[in-house]
Amino acid sequence: GGGAVGAGFDGTGPSNTQPDAAGPADASDEGGLGARRRTGPAPDLADPGHGPSLARGIAHALVVAPRWGILGGSLYLLSSLFAAQGALTGFLWGRTVDGLRSGAGVVALVVALVVVLLLVAPANSLAFRLYPKWWIENLLRVRMSVLVGQTRQHRLRRTPPGEVVARALDGDRFVLYADRWVDLVNGLVVVAVTALLSWSLLAGAVLLAVLVVSAACALIGRPIAGRSATRSAAARAGFGRSLVSALDAARTVKLAARTPQVHAHLDRVDSGRVRAAIFEHRVQAVLDGVPVVMVQIGTVVAWGALLAGVWDLATTLLVTGAVAGLGWFGLVAGAVFTEAPGTRAWQKATATFAGGADLVHLPRGVDLRAGTAPLPAPDARDRLDQVELRGLSAVHDDGTIGVADVDLTVRRGELVLLLGRVGSGKSSLLASLAGLVEHIGTLTWNGDPVTDPQAFLRPGRVAHVAQVPRVLSGTFADNVRLDHPREVDGPLAAARMAEDVAEAGGPDALVGHRGVRLSGGQVQRLALARALATDAELLLADDVSSALDASTEIELWQSLRSRGTTVIGSTSKRAALSRADRVVVLEDGAVAAVGPWADLAPRWGHLAG
Repeated sequence: GGGAVGAGFDGTGPSNTQPDAAGPADASDEGGLGARRRTGPAPDLADPGHGPSLARGIAHALVVAPRWGILGGSLYLLSSLFAAQGALTGFLWGRTVDGLRSGAGVVALVVALVVVLLLVAPANSLAFRLYPKWWIENLLRVRMSVLVGQTRQHRLRRTPPGEVVARALDGDRFVLYADRWVDLVNGLVVVAVTALLSWSLLAGAVLLAVLVVSAACALIGRPIAGRSATRSAAARAGFGRSLVSALDAARTVKLAARTPQVHAHLDRVDSGRVRAAIFEHRVQAVLDGVPVVMVQIGTVVAWGALLAGVWDLATTLLVTGAVAGLGWFGLVAGAVFTEAPGTRAWQKATATFAGGADLVHLPRGVDLRAGTAPLPAPDARDRLDQVELRGLSAVHDDGTIGVADVDLTVRRGELVLLLGRVGSGKSSLLASLAGLVEHIGTLTWNGDPVTDPQAFLRPGRVAHVAQVPRVLSGTFADNVRLDHPREVDGPLAAARMAEDVAEAGGPDALVGHRGVRLSGGQVQRLALARALATDAELLLADDVSSALDASTEIELWQSLRSRGTTVIGSTSKRAALSRADRVVVLEDGAVAAVGPWADLAPRWGHLAG
């Protein structure tokens, strides 16, 4: 949807996730009791795609922060070559044994051997300091990409937030696969170094066979591993979706006395996740056993070659030492194939949530290490003299038509209120004017057609207050400013929230987790203050006075009139309707009547409370 205030957190941009609690993008009054469901062709939302290929994505991840990744990986390679079972250590040990047998001097070889072994500890220590930073950098980039995709101005298809979070937090799968390639390259370097030191292609072939056979077995088992990994990833995402839905509805569940049933449902969903994970690990365990067997075979071949006179004892010690240390690289060679399908499935799904972007691409100006990012573009402002709707229909993502063929003209400073029963189309119309729901027909701003509503209908021009507003777990000031340099006291006073804030301890007082310390009316007025703080030309207020008492409601509407704010809202309260310049009555998604409430009350008074 557009960037209207009220989208998601009533803030600076839209929310692409679909909350379980009804919000403006749901058009929560649509499809209610007695409502007639209207459908049509679904809007043609752009397909973001699945991002770059797995190969390109991994290649990019490998060169991220080279001072940490490439240098750290190189230090791990040196540790592999210099370790007790490393190729260079085996070479020096073999030459030392040969020297002892022949009576030649071995002091220099022993010194070199000691130095090589002593270098392992500092190399590992430095690698442990650098390499995890590369890992975390990639993880943060993945999460940043998803965050940017979910909050960008042109919204994606709505997805349950639990699934988005579960996919983003599963980024270790992607970084781990990139790490597999680092280890595989290091393993191939070990093979090449062994062949050079022994001056024998057969020695290199023995080590290479461990990698090749492990990879071949993994390739054979790839279809099974791929299916199990895909099922496991989908099960994790499904469990995350169910868990977040249950937590969001915790109060409703408790009030309905359905906690045991929700526990049982989560247990069933989690059981499927556990079964999928166990099967995935069993398949992986079988494939992981192949390199262990190949290492033993390689050792036997090396000593067999000595007995057959193919090479000398020094080469045998070099090969047996190197092949013994190659077990891990054999596991990695297999993992490169077995983990590819699951990683690609995760990458495609997550890239969709990121708007088809490269998951490790960092937006310009963002510094993850310093925790800084560029300020958003200033709010676009175009003075509103008149907004006009001609044949406008609000169409939801599934093709549901919330309201159809609306003709309406609203001039600067007017208060126009929508009235209708549940399901009549009020929320759909307001959401379409905020760019949160697609529309067909004509919408003009001062006579100019709005051709890109998601980009045009944003803070500065339009502010939207959802029917069920979202409150941040911070202070009153945090909720009004949303980290923008906006006034706090004025909007709070206009929303008739100043007295409540003062009693709570001032603008810097905490509102509790998601506003748990606030009443329903206070939540609505805080969301209204947040919208007013943007100083938008057009305010869209979806039933913001439903939880207010009569006196507070009258003060609220008088305050909005005194500000000269152009307001299109929805309500069923007579006190508000009587103060409107015009009332638009909606019936079954169509305009039934328009005019002052005094003229409409005799016929439509039964809709007001």
